[in-house]
Amino acid sequence: MNTLVSKPALNIERFRQDHGDVTTWSSVDWEVHQNLVEIALAHGPVGSLRHKARRRTVAVALFAYIVALYTVAELASAVRGQQHTRVDDHLERVGRGPLVRAENRLRYGGDLLFRQQIERFGRRAVGAVDRLAARLARG
Repeated sequence: MNTLVSKPALNIERFRQDHGDVTTWSSVDWEVHQNLVEIALAHGPVGSLRHKARRRTVAVALFAYIVALYTVAELASAVRGQQHTRVDDHLERVGRGPLVRAENRLRYGGDLLFRQQIERFGRRAVGAVDRLAARLARG
């Protein structure tokens, strides 16, 4: 067996060979074929890459959003000397909800190195924002 062809893809080929021409398929045959195709796309080599890319894209987008919120909150509090409670509340909600779920998806998907890269970048970004906010508060 070719290692580039996944077992779900072979199942589709066997199903097509067993059931003959598509013009003779019943509605049940079409449903079974569609289920086999969905399984092959989700668990095959292309599907796993697609899901990995989706997990990473969601995590990066949420992380960029939360860094932008954090930057706005910190710089506004440094300039005005007060906290923007609505921005802080929203930052906390995003940090506790969607961001945690995205990190868990990365962790359960076995994407530990990418998750660690995001965390390292986050620490550097927070440090840079804090340094800039401290300069603004002093000046």
